[in-house]
Amino acid sequence: MELYKDQHMEIISRDNKVFVKKHQEHYTMKDFETLLKEFPRIKLTNFMELKNLFNQQNGDFVEIGVLLPEMDIQISKDAMTANILFYEDPKKISNSEDELNLKIKEIAASIGIEYGLKRILWEELEKKKHVIAEGKEPEDGVDAKITYFQNPTRRPKIGLDGRADFSDMNFIFEIEKDAWLGEKIPASEGIPGMNVLGKEIPAKAGKDLILKYNPESVYESEENGKIIIRSKTAGVLDDSNGLISILQHLEIKTDIGVETGNIVFNGSIAIKGTVLPGYSVKATGDISIEAKEGVSGADSIESTGGDIYIRGGVFGHSKTVIRAGGSVFLKHANEATIYAENEICIEMYAIGSNLSGRIVRLDGVNGKIIGGVTEATSYIHTAIAGNQHERRTELIIYTIDQKEKMGEVRYKAGKIKEIEQEMGVLESRVIQLQPLTKQMNAQQLEVFEDTKYKYELKKSVVIQLNYEIQTILKQLSEIEKECVEVTKIAFEGTIIKIGKRSSMLKTRTNGVFKMENGELNV
Repeated sequence: MELYKDQHMEIISRDNKVFVKKHQEHYTMKDFETLLKEFPRIKLTNFMELKNLFNQQNGDFVEIGVLLPEMDIQISKDAMTANILFYEDPKKISNSEDELNLKIKEIAASIGIEYGLKRILWEELEKKKHVIAEGKEPEDGVDAKITYFQNPTRRPKIGLDGRADFSDMNFIFEIEKDAWLGEKIPASEGIPGMNVLGKEIPAKAGKDLILKYNPESVYESEENGKIIIRSKTAGVLDDSNGLISILQHLEIKTDIGVETGNIVFNGSIAIKGTVLPGYSVKATGDISIEAKEGVSGADSIESTGGDIYIRGGVFGHSKTVIRAGGSVFLKHANEATIYAENEICIEMYAIGSNLSGRIVRLDGVNGKIIGGVTEATSYIHTAIAGNQHERRTELIIYTIDQKEKMGEVRYKAGKIKEIEQEMGVLESRVIQLQPLTKQMNAQQLEVFEDTKYKYELKKSVVIQLNYEIQTILKQLSEIEKECVEVTKIAFEGTIIKIGKRSSMLKTRTNGVFKMENGELNV
């Protein structure tokens, strides 16, 4: 194909290769460069051959480069965009906008572009490069959202004078049968995208979340596109181990004594009276003792998985033992032994008592710890420690064994992995059988429901283990933050011990006592 010819020079194209032949001996390289500007489609690739052509006599055709197409479409690596580059003036290629876009459409189709083709406007042709196709990015799904019923906060009210008031804590909140306990808005799948080649791009599904409940006392159902959990029976809401459960609730309107005998109950107990000397109460859930005079000389009060509230405090007479899987709240403690997995909160004083919890907290204005041994793994707080008679009062922070606790975390994580594998088998069975439930006989339906129940129970175990792991990690996060805080006076004779370091106070002081640079700052 002849591209150009005059008395000086001839330019032709064969198989998209460009050849030139010089006719005029005195035609220079500079003259040719000026001419070449009229041919934007010619791309020089053999510059040395061209240079030699102008350094010798007239001769044969010489290959100097390639002939670029009128227009070229390039697809990005991710195939999400395609650009067109014009090597020739578009208005020389076509006589109208419609004709130009028809040519572009044909070229795009020839290289596989199927989606997102744009129209090139006639008035925008001064630009050499245009985006002529754009894919659609996928829209990721929305994460699941979970909302739970919130029990009233179990915290004493703080008055204007800074004192804690334990008289009204709304300790036990009763739940009716079928009451709403929580809901999950399921994660959405997202909307797939499309690249310019017509290939679907999958969307990332939203993150799913697990409703944490005990299937023995809580059930779930689908309502208006949400998963709702409700109570199977009336009772008391319990979430102490990270699982929503409904515990049975026993209300005793008298004292625990001769008429009732010792009480052992699977659930929570509200006692309107007191626990008489020599008697005991044990429950899996919360225990509330409402008598204003408190407890005197009781044998034991134990909640294996909940909190204990004693409105009037306890006179232990060196024999009462109180033990809670959660926290203990009381007005005062006199010659009693109290254990709590979480926190011990005392409004007024602890005299001659042995206290042990993660946190032991007395009122910061008038709270007193006098005598006895107070132990915690994280924090001890009181206004006054000891007394002016220098009664021996021990405030001890036991630091945890980090290596041992990390071993527990690894063990529990391994158990979770084992159970999740078992859950995978059960879940696949449920998914496989779900569409066939309407065709099942009674026996088959019972097997199906039993499989679902086993799956839910294993899920509960995983949730419990995860809760225990998070509890340990929380303990580990408190390492090196352990302290004893005495806001007003720590009297002489008070012993402060953190880890392996201890000191008996020789003078009255106050403040925050902790480890600094390996030493106790007393």
